[in-house]
Amino acid sequence: MTERLYYHDSYIRQFEANVVRAVEIDRGCEVVLDATAFYPTSGGQPHDLGRMAGARIQGVVERDDEIVHRLDVPVAAERLDCQIDWERRFDHMQQHTGQHVLSQAFVRAAKRNTVGFHMGADYVTIDLDAEAISQQHLNEAERLANTIIYENRLIAMRIVPESEVPALGLRKESQRVGPLRVVSVEDFDVSACGGTHVKRTGEIGSVVIRRVERVNRQARVEFVCGRRSVTSGQRDLETLSLVARHFSVGLNEVPARVEKQIQETRQLRRVLQEKNKMLAGLLARDLYAQAPERQGSRIVKQLFEDEELEFLKQLAHALLSQGNCVVLLGSGGVQATLLFAQSDSLPGDLRQVLPACSQLIEGKGGGTRTLVQAGGKNASQLQQALDLAERQMMSGSSTSAL
Repeated sequence: MTERLYYHDSYIRQFEANVVRAVEIDRGCEVVLDATAFYPTSGGQPHDLGRMAGARIQGVVERDDEIVHRLDVPVAAERLDCQIDWERRFDHMQQHTGQHVLSQAFVRAAKRNTVGFHMGADYVTIDLDAEAISQQHLNEAERLANTIIYENRLIAMRIVPESEVPALGLRKESQRVGPLRVVSVEDFDVSACGGTHVKRTGEIGSVVIRRVERVNRQARVEFVCGRRSVTSGQRDLETLSLVARHFSVGLNEVPARVEKQIQETRQLRRVLQEKNKMLAGLLARDLYAQAPERQGSRIVKQLFEDEELEFLKQLAHALLSQGNCVVLLGSGGVQATLLFAQSDSLPGDLRQVLPACSQLIEGKGGGTRTLVQAGGKNASQLQQALDLAERQMMSGSSTSAL
């Protein structure tokens, strides 16, 4: 059994311990010590990093009652000097303790319990037992959590005998058998937890809720604490300042200016769509009239330098409205695009024509018997693809008989 030094003191940065077992593996070795301050990945909190006799810690995991350290190179000594990556450790302490405070804040502000917890490299999430949560409850929980932080309340860790656990009033019932490690935030929260925590709430710094999304019928709240909240705020300010400079407005004017820009863009989009529809109609009449007639039908083939797929669809629809025809359209731009369409009355199946043409533009696509499309990365072969499609239609390889 490995003695867990972090259970009693999360502030240990350096320690010495005896090697119980060291096993070489493909890349380095795995070491078990008689005591360790390195926290293993557990309970939503990632493992610590640092060094052990100069070797870098790659991972720390719990196996049965032992803590296994994975190192990048083998070590030979029987007693090892170990150093914790303190910046990472303290960050985890801030985030995890902040989670305790925020989870209790949601209980009090919104009567919602935390049913999941995950600490990532940049943010932390908790899952609440609710499909949605109002902005008012989010604001109240965040405000309450920060109030507790600013009051710099004492945080205590202790091992409690199993017989005393029922009287503790835990925020979440523990399924663990035997003595329980309990983390208490003075007059606010009591939780069973094996993680690393700060000594007073003031060390959390602050809690900032970033966003909320629905995941598996639960409200997932993303937040940051301490240094992460400062870094997050700096990034947000840089982004906001960049937007403000582009619009030549003050920071407080950005939301209104962005909303105005969105409305203007939507209006321009609507106008453009109407003009494209009109242009497609005019162009369709010309292209249809120029296409030679063969057995009561026509093949219209046209390559554009840079047109959106939406315009190609409008043009194809306008061409089909002129009379029986097969439409073969292509366009370059961001990617090579092919759009083939034919009148419902024609017997061919365009899905048989598309694969060879898609291969030419190094792409793929699909569709129905009368309408197919494909996107690829080789725009230089678009004309060849259109020509191939025309030959296939003319030869009847699509079961069509033009």
